[in-house]
Amino acid sequence: MIEDHQNRKTMRKLMMTGAVIALLNPAFDADLNAQDVNLVPNSSFENGDVKRLKAYGQLEETTTDWFSYTDAPLDLFSTDVKSEKVAVPSNSYGYEDPADGNRYGGFRAYTKSPKIARTYFQVRLSENLEANQMYCVSFDVSLSDLSKYAVNGLGAYFSDRKEMQPNLGIVDREPQVKHRTDKVMQLMEGWETICGTVLGTGQEEYMTIGGFNGSRDIEEVKVKKPSSISGVQTMHAYYYIDNVKVFPVDAKSQCNCSRSSNTAPDLVYGGAALPGDLSGRDFVGRTAVYYAFVKRTFTEDGRASLDRLAGVLKANPTWTVEVMGHCDDDEVSEGKINPRFAEMGRKRADQVKRYLT
Repeated sequence: MIEDHQNRKTMRKLMMTGAVIALLNPAFDADLNAQDVNLVPNSSFENGDVKRLKAYGQLEETTTDWFSYTDAPLDLFSTDVKSEKVAVPSNSYGYEDPADGNRYGGFRAYTKSPKIARTYFQVRLSENLEANQMYCVSFDVSLSDLSKYAVNGLGAYFSDRKEMQPNLGIVDREPQVKHRTDKVMQLMEGWETICGTVLGTGQEEYMTIGGFNGSRDIEEVKVKKPSSISGVQTMHAYYYIDNVKVFPVDAKSQCNCSRSSNTAPDLVYGGAALPGDLSGRDFVGRTAVYYAFVKRTFTEDGRASLDRLAGVLKANPTWTVEVMGHCDDDEVSEGKINPRFAEMGRKRADQVKRYLT
């Protein structure tokens, strides 16, 4: 009886704890629920029959949902195949464990050889993107060990219909999602995530992934193969791809590539750059201080602007000024899911007033 009472007491405690956790972490729970709604079918290439998988270019005949944008066939790699050429984790392009599941795809984002072409993955989403709904788009890539080059320009392009290019050329489209800095993706041992957000228009039905930068825009870096890998490097940048996701979010911070605490400052210009010969009145009217995303501490340039402004006001003690704080739409969205970032415009204005007084 005592034991039964203790069990019931423990269960009540666990239930209460669960309720508190749910109340304290609504944004975290929303993240989990949102990612459960992945609009990419067969997102890790696990569906399909790989019994016939023996060589490159067999993805469309051995898995479902994915197909090539051009005439260049796509590659699939799997743990449960006999052919060493397309096996996982070790295959003819290098060595890599899957980011998710037992399989991954492979695409060529760049080549210097006229005998091989770039390749592009295309998929029909399970439903169109909704108009005015923000989505997180992400996919994992790993540069193959026997690639001679690593490049930038990898991204995801959305279209309102299935698009086919009946040749082996570069796809001339502007991807809506790239890495935030469009950096050269050169990690070989492990996976890097390319992700970003896109605002739906209601028309997006298909997504294409590949290397979109043309010869004038592409940045190529020669890479060395790992010492543990044998074989000759190929004159291309070949990437394994896995774990492709498109899911709805309410704010950019719910997309793993844009956590607010890790967001790099992207506005570093302050009013100190104003001409030095401005009159005091003109200077006051044109002074501006800029901030990084969801930050309320000003930059050194901003501090210099405020120091100059303080000098002007000190020389004109009868003047009064109005401080207007601002935040953009993305920051408003952040404030709705994280109280820490709510009323960011007012907090910035208060910070300036405290500094000046």
